[in-house]
Amino acid sequence: MKTLTKIKTVQKFLEAQYAGDFDRAFQSYAQPDFQWIVGSSDNEILREAIPWAGYTHKGKEGYIRLTTLLFSEFEALEFEPKRYNDAGETVFVEGHFTFRHRQTGKIADSDWIARFDMRDGLIAGGQFYENTAGVALARKAA
Repeated sequence: MKTLTKIKTVQKFLEAQYAGDFDRAFQSYAQPDFQWIVGSSDNEILREAIPWAGYTHKGKEGYIRLTTLLFSEFEALEFEPKRYNDAGETVFVEGHFTFRHRQTGKIADSDWIARFDMRDGLIAGGQFYENTAGVALARKAA
């Protein structure tokens, strides 16, 4: 079997995740000790504003919990990775999203960047950076 490039590994992980195939995403493209952070870790203020941000989400179960929380509140109108950059043991992905909050109807619109930490050709974890103030504002009722 041909070894994937780091960028292709990240692309395949995202593709499987978007399709809801978390088993494939984690069995084929992620390390068993995978960890993911939205915003900054151990951030109480961020946690109060966005319930899935400010935590370290561990493993497939943690990542599924994160995405379940996110998409139970927001409908993804657009989520587009635009540029991938291989930086050695890290892959950076730049993109844009537009989400609509299911209760408030408000829009969260943000450029984003995701850092994927690579180890032995698989994703060990990473961090997602977005306009957290915009996401928090979309969650607030008028």
